[in-house]
Amino acid sequence: MFFVDPYPTELQQRERVSSATNSQIEILDCARRYSGERLYYDRHFDSIAEECAGAASLLDVGCGTGHLIERLGKTRNLYCAGIELNPQAADFARRVSGCEIFETPIEEFRAGRKFDVITMINLFSHVPAFDAMFAAVRAALRPGGKLILRTSEMAGNVARWNQLHWGIPDDLHFLGLRTLDFICAKYGFSIARHVRTPFEDELFRPSRWRQMGRNPAVNLVKRAGLHLPGFLPAMQRAYAAVLGKRLYVSFIVLKPVSGGDT
Repeated sequence: MFFVDPYPTELQQRERVSSATNSQIEILDCARRYSGERLYYDRHFDSIAEECAGAASLLDVGCGTGHLIERLGKTRNLYCAGIELNPQAADFARRVSGCEIFETPIEEFRAGRKFDVITMINLFSHVPAFDAMFAAVRAALRPGGKLILRTSEMAGNVARWNQLHWGIPDDLHFLGLRTLDFICAKYGFSIARHVRTPFEDELFRPSRWRQMGRNPAVNLVKRAGLHLPGFLPAMQRAYAAVLGKRLYVSFIVLKPVSGGDT
């Protein structure tokens, strides 16, 4: 596993995530963040929805502005709830989804019910306390339930230039290519599905370039790239030739098994 240094305490990381005014992390305004979530789930919703077939309840940890649970709640008979520590995003998620949103860290979460599915989409790299997190997830899952992760995995030869913006300091760690097996053995999970997508296949999708972020200069490049014929395919080929097959975006489905260090 790859870690940032210095590694923050649980309290420090919680304060970073929950604060909308922290000088190190500029929280995108909720409407813009929601627009980005819609574009993101246009790409990835089908994989998540497939894993929710037959489920009656879902908890989205780090639900952001709520588009995933809004979308799932409208498309099927599924009780959805979310966890979001940023107060502004949590309020926005309540309004758009009509779902219950908890502002409690997953490590401390104790629900009055168990869930068939727990999702952590682009959230795993933000949680500093693995022992408490996996204990809470196992306690909140029904027998036979699923934990869905979407996160990054890296080869040992990953380069600084695999990403221009690594999301640090809010991203604390990234999985190595063998870390998932270690996590499953330690915390009592089995791998039900594991799909690795080379980062270059995700990075140059047009819908990703339509997601505007925090950096005005990067946003300008994105807008220009979308209007240049052949630009994105050419950039993807160049990236793959120089930096490819080092960084992956992974869709992971885990199921709890008996035992594990919980």
